[in-house]
Amino acid sequence: MKKYRNQKMEKNYRYCINYNGGTKEMKIYLKSKQGLYDAEAEYKDGIITVKEGSKIQLDFAEHIRGGKTAKKYREDKEYVNQAGVVVKDCEFTSASTAAQFVTGRSTNGLVAWKVKDKVSLKNFLASE
Repeated sequence: MKKYRNQKMEKNYRYCINYNGGTKEMKIYLKSKQGLYDAEAEYKDGIITVKEGSKIQLDFAEHIRGGKTAKKYREDKEYVNQAGVVVKDCEFTSASTAAQFVTGRSTNGLVAWKVKDKVSLKNFLASE
């Protein structure tokens, strides 16, 4: 592992970044305090992949702008079972669409998705 001047830099390196020719790759999380959803995803080069085994909110607001992709995955039993558990990885090009898929609501994905230690994806990417 690389040597860093301070613990914070080392921690960010360990948890989040794999630089292979400039590729950013990290695990991100989206969890409900009420237990309605609990998702883990991988962020890589702007693509969000919600991982198999994640739990999504069962309700879905039909009025969501840009929610067609989220709805398509939700309705396909190849990807999500009746209990709201993702049974096959789902790939999104938008953090917000991925968050809408999980929460069932209009959601700012850059703020909702968290990197370790509750840092938003937006703040983490801005600090890079």
